[in-house]
Amino acid sequence: MKWKIEVSYKPDTPDALGEGLRQDIADFELARVESVHTAHIYWLQGDIDSHAIERICTEFLAEPVTQDFAYSASNSHVTGGSRRPPFSADSWTIEVRFKPGVTDAVGDSVLKGVRDLGISGVQSAQTGQKYWIEGNLDRSQLEMIAQRLLANEVIQTFEILAGDG
Repeated sequence: MKWKIEVSYKPDTPDALGEGLRQDIADFELARVESVHTAHIYWLQGDIDSHAIERICTEFLAEPVTQDFAYSASNSHVTGGSRRPPFSADSWTIEVRFKPGVTDAVGDSVLKGVRDLGISGVQSAQTGQKYWIEGNLDRSQLEMIAQRLLANEVIQTFEILAGDG
């Protein structure tokens, strides 16, 4: 089974990466953006159940004081306790991940960490980043933001989704 895990900052914890990206977008004059929030994404593949995923999240991937997590099996909607920014009609989601065949060193470390927890059955781990961007933007502006600031198109791919993705 394939699991998708999102780890993001709690509402009362500043998202320094998101704020830095918002400022970079303003500095490049790419678009007028109200806010940017970020999350780390982990895709785990293997013979594991939701109890193992909960343990991986609480004991390894999320820092409980400042971060929340959410997870889902396969391609279903992410569930759980992750902070989701309030979305407006002017919100977009961009997900960035490595292209197939590109070495994911963080994914390799996650796989080792899961095994060090004593959880077997995980066969692979990939990582990525999720960005929730709020502002009056069109698809061409979002593509420019993704290409210039979020993804290295030689080794990464991105997907633009409307709303909460």
